Amino acid sequence: MRRDDIPYSMPTTNRPRNAGSAISDDASRLDAVAKVTGQAIYSRDRYLPNSLFAGFIFCPYGKAKLESHASEAAKKIPGVVEVEISGREGQYHGHTVGHVLAESPEALRRGLAAVACKWVREPVRTKIRDGELAEPSPNAKTSDILAKADHVLEAEYETQVQTHCCLEPHGATIDHKGESATCYISTQGTFAATDGLSDAIGLPRSKYEVICEYIGGGFGSKLNGAGKEGVLAARLSAGHNRPVYLFRTREEDQTDTGNRPSGLARVKIGFTKDGTILGGLVQKFGGVGVGRGGGGMSFPSGRYNLGDIQSDHDDVRFNGGAPRPFRAPGHPQGAFCEELMLDEIATKAGVDPLALRLNLENSGARKEMLELGAEIVGWKNRAKTGSQAGVIRRGFGIGSAAWGSGQGRTDCEVVINRDGSIEARTGTQDIGTGQRTTMAIMTAEAIGVPLAFVGVRIGSSNLPVGPGSGGSVTTPSTAPVMAAAAARAREQLLTTIANLNSADASEFDVKGGEILRAGKPFMTWAQACAKIGGEQIVGRAKQGEGERGKGHSDGVQFVDLRVDTDTGVVYVDRVIAVQSCGRVICRKTAESQIIGGVIQGLSYALFENQVLDRNAGSMLNANMESYKILGPNDMPHIEPVLWTKGATGVRSLGEPPVVPTAGAVACAVFNAIGTPVRSIPLTPDKVLAALAGGGA
Repeated sequence: MRRDDIPYSMPTTNRPRNAGSAISDDASRLDAVAKVTGQAIYSRDRYLPNSLFAGFIFCPYGKAKLESHASEAAKKIPGVVEVEISGREGQYHGHTVGHVLAESPEALRRGLAAVACKWVREPVRTKIRDGELAEPSPNAKTSDILAKADHVLEAEYETQVQTHCCLEPHGATIDHKGESATCYISTQGTFAATDGLSDAIGLPRSKYEVICEYIGGGFGSKLNGAGKEGVLAARLSAGHNRPVYLFRTREEDQTDTGNRPSGLARVKIGFTKDGTILGGLVQKFGGVGVGRGGGGMSFPSGRYNLGDIQSDHDDVRFNGGAPRPFRAPGHPQGAFCEELMLDEIATKAGVDPLALRLNLENSGARKEMLELGAEIVGWKNRAKTGSQAGVIRRGFGIGSAAWGSGQGRTDCEVVINRDGSIEARTGTQDIGTGQRTTMAIMTAEAIGVPLAFVGVRIGSSNLPVGPGSGGSVTTPSTAPVMAAAAARAREQLLTTIANLNSADASEFDVKGGEILRAGKPFMTWAQACAKIGGEQIVGRAKQGEGERGKGHSDGVQFVDLRVDTDTGVVYVDRVIAVQSCGRVICRKTAESQIIGGVIQGLSYALFENQVLDRNAGSMLNANMESYKILGPNDMPHIEPVLWTKGATGVRSLGEPPVVPTAGAVACAVFNAIGTPVRSIPLTPDKVLAALAGGGA
């Protein structure tokens, strides 16, 4: 029941501003020890006895035709079991055209090399600007607004392709046992991963189980069910009646598992001398690679009153991998454009950017957050944009976010066993954000026992159904339902005790793991559980049966940075992230979510960029060495501020913190150097070009 070697509760003195903000301020992750000691088993760690190993044959160019291959020779390589060519055309680097199956990883590598594909390259398009982009065409109303405005801002803002960079690549290990199967899939949706597997695996849904207890990153890219990896592994495992291990290489993971699409926004915005925005034109383009959608950009966001906006959007195709959902899809791109646009308008109108936002904001809560964040960051110390002349220049920037509160199908169970142990059950996965811990906290609080009494089972399609980890719906969906299931289990236990003592259940309570009667100690938890008839009590609840409460997921961020005008290097010193997620369950995991979102936002703003060869279409940095992400030396001080005012229910947290960061960084760079850099990542060459007057 209790594990003394696991630090369930570790008080912290960090960030005293957030003290008392959560149901549990001191709880630590339940899976922390398992992860840091290597006990946690990820899907990629599932090397099963008698396994076969599969790998894809793929196109190494942006567009090419497969002229010839040596698949027959590859089949003769010792240990190669199967070689299949299923396509003859590659439309992007990473486009799969076949596979090899082998007895060992080494035999697989040799087999893939022996296929010796010869490709005939074709002309490629590698970016949005390679397409035919329609010119902005204001309608009559927009033309009238622009004609009457005192000022018109005309600008182009551009964002890059960002890959997901999951530490655990996409893939699956499928163990077909003849009449049943176990599927270990790295997925953000345990139940979504069952979709499409029945045909490939040759079994009815009731005969196979999807397991995903730990995930090494997903960020939206693993919301595609079992994926092509799981489907192929299932088909091969069924065909050979042996386990099949299929995980992508780093190159494949960077080119063929989705991305955050690039974006281009052209704006013509009219405003008055005092900065009041009248409206204008926002024309957007999304770079979707070979995809047929998914390039949307949340701009205008609706957070600010921008007057009458004529907004148009087109997706542009080129020879790159298609997008997939990526933490807050479309929002970081839109926030970068919108926030920098507002700072440019404020500067031209001679208005403080904070004052402009307070005037334009549509949310009272965000206005309060802006005022708090400005006080913490020291906004009063901000120099006027363009007024600095030294080599090292300091800049301040602002960004904001808002998020809805969706719901996913959710069933939960809480089991109280005769030995006193408690188990919370949900089939949802924990993508690293703390789902195990939050479910345990909700259960412990609802029953009235210490957190150490509760164990959690998650990540299996044989457990009660739960939502996928997308749209930031997992905790808002499962937390109230788990609390309701725990309350029902508690009620059954107290009813049992009451009946055995010829009393009413209302006389009894549970506090601190002890049974009280009329407010006084009556028996221990272990004594009470020993009186359970049968082996256990089970409390169940489903979506809609828990208390939703009130709350929102608004947030604002302030960035304080320095720019070296000799080198163009941007040094971010501080980020203040004021963020609401409704009622906070676990302070540490909530703070961690915010910090992680900011880190990913900073990496997007300063470094990450998929680079395609403009002639061959190949990704030139398809690894985690050349594809630059934020490292320890680039890390600023990040202060998450948990906003709980008026919150009674759990709300979304996973995605909002990544939204404002890039825009806030761009605004801070503009404040420091006096010229906007309208394209991210904000690399030194772009900063120097802006300083030299060449634009960026």
